[in-house]
Amino acid sequence: MKKQLKNYIMIVCFLLFIFGFAVASFISEDREFSENENRYLQQAPEFSWKKLEKGEFTSDIESYMSDQIFMKDQLVSLKTVTDRTLLKNYQNGVYFGKDGYYLQDYQENRPLIEKNISCLNDFADSLDKSVDVSFLLVPNAVSVMSDKLPAVTQTDDQLESEKYISSILSDRINLCFPYDQLKDAAKSTQVFYKTDHHWTAEGAKVGFDALMTAMNEDIPQVSYNIETVKDFHGTLYSKAPTNFSAADEMHFYTNPDNSVKVNYVQENKQTDTIFDDSFKTKKDKYSTFMGGNFALTEIETNGESDEHVLIIKDSYANTVMPYFADKYKHITMIDMRYYHIMDKTVSEYVKDNGITKVIFLYNMDFVNSDNNFIWLE
Repeated sequence: MKKQLKNYIMIVCFLLFIFGFAVASFISEDREFSENENRYLQQAPEFSWKKLEKGEFTSDIESYMSDQIFMKDQLVSLKTVTDRTLLKNYQNGVYFGKDGYYLQDYQENRPLIEKNISCLNDFADSLDKSVDVSFLLVPNAVSVMSDKLPAVTQTDDQLESEKYISSILSDRINLCFPYDQLKDAAKSTQVFYKTDHHWTAEGAKVGFDALMTAMNEDIPQVSYNIETVKDFHGTLYSKAPTNFSAADEMHFYTNPDNSVKVNYVQENKQTDTIFDDSFKTKKDKYSTFMGGNFALTEIETNGESDEHVLIIKDSYANTVMPYFADKYKHITMIDMRYYHIMDKTVSEYVKDNGITKVIFLYNMDFVNSDNNFIWLE
């Protein structure tokens, strides 16, 4: 009888727990934005027979229920703590590495790599021969910091991916893959954040110097002012958050002798700095660099070279901009994830604006996963 009563109590408690969460999720106010995930959340979808027919309505409902579940951030954090307590070393695409490093898993998608490199080749080959083309391909922390990985992993080798890319890359493109330089620098400085998938300002400087060397360019000799911002928890932390993870420290390098003017073309916004200080007090502190990612950004500086350089990029490029600004007087940044809605093609922009040098700047994981390279054609 006592055993039966205990079972009933457990069932009732379980039902109350599930029902309570359902009610709390229903009556709690919907969130528009998740600072932890750095994205806008699905709102209650409007019903239409057309959407229902296409399956879009049910898909939106699923996303809505997932995004708006009561105490979602706390539940994800609890899951991470439980996994760590059980000595699990992998969650949500992230390995829990040594010394507090979160390392994003890498699984090579060779067909997509081949497709994306083909787009870069076709674009480079279409340019006038007077335009120099280089490619700064950045290895990720999972490769450079592989000594921090747990003993047992199933991640693929980015060095093998680089070899394949090198074998199919057009002779028109000068490839720079600063694996050795970053590996060597990592012995004495932090070149990747522990909680974020990006490289640090120090890592970006290593990559920039390697690119300049590969292009036979002089490296500007600058005495920088360095600002330190603490308490940074990045994108990888958001995938597996826990209070036991130590925060990163960020450094921002500014040249007091450089004058910078930035034009965010589509946004019709102009600034006199490549940093957006408003993000320094937010969770997404990485967006302090350039204020985030935009379709078309034009920068004027008093850098050393009068060349007009086009940087076709992902978010890794944003950290490198202080160093590019010291080198080149005229810089344009294009992010193909957003640029394809612009009226002018990239080729037309190159011709119409006297571009003398094109630099592709992408991290390996981006080349392996992004589908926007096709807009270069």
